[in-house]
Amino acid sequence: MHTRSDTSLQHSLNNDLRLIERSLTLSLKQFKSFYANKQFDEAFEQLQFILAVIERSNNPKHVTEALVCCVNFASIVSSIPQNDMLINSIIHTIDTDSFPQNLSMCHYLLSIHALENNKNLEAVQYAKSAYFYALEMKEDRLFYECNAQLQLVTALLETGSFEEAKKYIDQFNWYIEHCKNDAEVVFVHSIQASTNFLKQNYEMAVFAMSSLLKRFNESNEIMYTSFLARHFYRIIKKHPEANLLYSDLLTFCEQIIERHKSYIPAELNMTQNVLIYNSRQFYQLANTFFKEHLKENNLISMYKLELKSHMNFRKLFNLIDSESANNQLIINPYSEQKFLLITTEKYKNVLTNNRHFKNSVIYIGSAENTEQRSFYELYSELNLSIVDHK
Repeated sequence: MHTRSDTSLQHSLNNDLRLIERSLTLSLKQFKSFYANKQFDEAFEQLQFILAVIERSNNPKHVTEALVCCVNFASIVSSIPQNDMLINSIIHTIDTDSFPQNLSMCHYLLSIHALENNKNLEAVQYAKSAYFYALEMKEDRLFYECNAQLQLVTALLETGSFEEAKKYIDQFNWYIEHCKNDAEVVFVHSIQASTNFLKQNYEMAVFAMSSLLKRFNESNEIMYTSFLARHFYRIIKKHPEANLLYSDLLTFCEQIIERHKSYIPAELNMTQNVLIYNSRQFYQLANTFFKEHLKENNLISMYKLELKSHMNFRKLFNLIDSESANNQLIINPYSEQKFLLITTEKYKNVLTNNRHFKNSVIYIGSAENTEQRSFYELYSELNLSIVDHK
């Protein structure tokens, strides 16, 4: 027998799910907009929210779109703690017959994660699976197929499987004379450079790598430049005297990798109760924070803020007494310089009256809970308020 409280709970859960689906739709749209405008830190923040709630979505098309977002940031996503667990949990929900592209992308992401963690044989097997599922698609498979092919060949080179890599290069027809666009030319030159380096044709390899890395460093593209810079770095490091002989090349790779890493925050060794780096945990806590304060009719404010150039998180939180907030404040740094802040009216006044805080931040966007709305609604409103902030 269902009680009134059971019905009320079910209604609340259904309402939450509807709000999550609406927020997901908006965040996916926002991701595409920020990514297209090269606002990669804002795009990555949208991706963090998407990954935090995607498992609660019942819409497989949302899962497809979320995975495309992950693939666009694949090398950076691989550095998120336990990202492989999330990808594996998504795999178990996929209808293979209807969405082979989702399985292809999941295995592609797991392959990149394996390479980043020196599990080269695992990386090859995942890449082969990614390629297999890409071929299962009936149409529009070029994006998935090309990514899987590139991952498979580079993974085989990194394991030293030259003959097998050559077999796939022949199968894919990856030669300069058959390239259809500039991207394919870059892929082919990159594979030739890696192969030459591993086969000790160092002069040719170094010249090609230097030219390519110069282009990557000047480019606003992130997906393939990040992927190939990391690939070159791992290839070069296989040389026993890499640090001595090829320090310039390694430095070039590191510059590109570090620039891309700035789109996610470096965790600090600080005992701050209000500072939440795990985005999944942050969004769960933020939702709970909202519900608790709504019961007490407390006004809630949400901000996106950017630290000024002279400031970093360590200095900022040494200057303000955030520990005294006592469940009035919750913060998520989502890049090296930007953070999402949620607070009550009471503590908002404490922050806005703190001259150190006022002199340290730039406001990107804000939204206030002037009505009885949920965390998801306010978060969506905040993102809608941000237009081309750079």
